Amino acid sequence: MILSSLGLCLAQGSKDESEQDSRNAACSFYTGHCGEHGAGYCMNENGPSDSLAFVGAPWQVTELGKGAVAMYARIPMFNSIQSVSVVRYPADKFRTEILHRPKDKAGKPSEVGKEIGASFMMNAGYFHVKELIPSVFFRNGKEILGHTHPTELYRVDGVFGFEDGKGHKMAVEHCPDSMDYKAVTRRMKSAMASGPLLILDGDIVVPELMGDKADGDNVSAMEKESKTGSKIRTHYTSAQFYDRRHPRTAIGKDDSGNIYLVVIDGRFKGSADGASIYETAYICHLLGMTDAINLDGGGSSALWTSTTGVISYPRDNKKFDHEGERSVPNLIAVF
Repeated sequence: MILSSLGLCLAQGSKDESEQDSRNAACSFYTGHCGEHGAGYCMNENGPSDSLAFVGAPWQVTELGKGAVAMYARIPMFNSIQSVSVVRYPADKFRTEILHRPKDKAGKPSEVGKEIGASFMMNAGYFHVKELIPSVFFRNGKEILGHTHPTELYRVDGVFGFEDGKGHKMAVEHCPDSMDYKAVTRRMKSAMASGPLLILDGDIVVPELMGDKADGDNVSAMEKESKTGSKIRTHYTSAQFYDRRHPRTAIGKDDSGNIYLVVIDGRFKGSADGASIYETAYICHLLGMTDAINLDGGGSSALWTSTTGVISYPRDNKKFDHEGERSVPNLIAVF
C-alpha cells in the first residue's frame, strides 16, 4: 500500500514493480535535495539520507474512515530516533474546532475526546501551567479568550484558525506583532496565536539554528515580571527552545485540502529523542505540508483517535508508553 502526499510515497510492503518505481523516484527526489538543508541533515555519505529514511520507514498505517489515516513510525533521522505520529484527514469531510477548556474544565486529549464524541484530538496552544488558561491570543467568534503574554513573544510569531464555522478552511498566517492580531485574523471565525511558524507557502521559514537571536524580548519580559514577584512563565532561552530537541506538536495543511495533526515524541533517549524546531519543520515538509505552525510541546504533546486510542508516547509520566497525557486547557478537536 502506498500513501502519497505531494510526492512523498510511504511504501507499505508493496511488491508491485510500478509502485516500487514510484517509491524509488520519490526517494531519489528527496535524496537529491538533501544538500539544500545542510550536510548535518544527511546521516553519512554511505548511509541513507534523512529524507530517504523517512520515506522508507516501516509506517504503521490505520484507516480512520472518510479518507483519514493515522500513521506512526520510529525513524533514524538527524543522528537520532524520531518517533512520529500523524493524523491526516480531508478538511471538508470533518469539522475541526479549537476547544477552550480552562481551569477545572481542562483535560487529557483522550478523556476529552471520549467525553465530547470526537474522532481525533490533539493538544493545542501554550498556556499558563498553574492557572490552566491560555498564555497566547485566542479568539472564538467575537469572544477573546486569551492574550499573548510578553514572555511568549520569542516563539509566537504566527496565528492559525478557520475561516468558516465548520473548520473546513484552515489558514496559517505570519504575525509576529501582537498588535496585528485583529487585522490578520479578521476573516477567521476562530483563531489562536502560536509559533514558531514552520512552513509558509511550501517553504521552511525557520533557521536551522536560532542561537540567541530571539532572546532579547523574552529576557527583558522575564526580568520585568520577576520584579513584580510573579512566577516567571517561560524559562527557556531561544537556543534551548529552538535548537534543543523536545517533544513537539504541529498542525498544518497541504494544497490537496488535507489537514495534518503531528506529534513528535521526545525526552526518551534512544527511543524518541525529540526534535529541534527546524527538524520539526523538516518532518512537516516531508509529510507534504505547504503551511504549518508549531504548537505547545513538551509534556503537553499528545495525539489520540477514537479508533487507535493514544498514538503518541506522551512524556508527562516519564514512561515510554501511551499513558502519560497531561491535562491541557485548549485542544484541537476533530469530529
